[in-house]
Amino acid sequence: MKKQRVNEEDMQKILAQMERMAPDMSTPMRLTVRYDTTLQKITGCAEESVFMGAGGTFLYLLQNVFMSHPEIQKKYPPGVLGFEVNGFPPKTYSPMFDGDVITFSVNR
Repeated sequence: MKKQRVNEEDMQKILAQMERMAPDMSTPMRLTVRYDTTLQKITGCAEESVFMGAGGTFLYLLQNVFMSHPEIQKKYPPGVLGFEVNGFPPKTYSPMFDGDVITFSVNR
């Protein structure tokens, strides 16, 4: 089954609908996740936008990436992947902020 990607315009419409349906929902953040050339073979893209609620942590983002691309976690055990948030290595519970750029790479 081929994965269907949601484009930016559609995602903004979905977020606007969610805000109208649940005004108490936390403010959405847009993050950019970038993949090195090795991981692009799995993800099929160099980067993608990820939306999550304010207050989300790096661990939550990581879990979501692994759910979207389970092949990454299957192929690369802990310690093989490298991560950076805005150029710095994150801690498990590092908070994410709107506009953050997260880079995933395979350590060689």
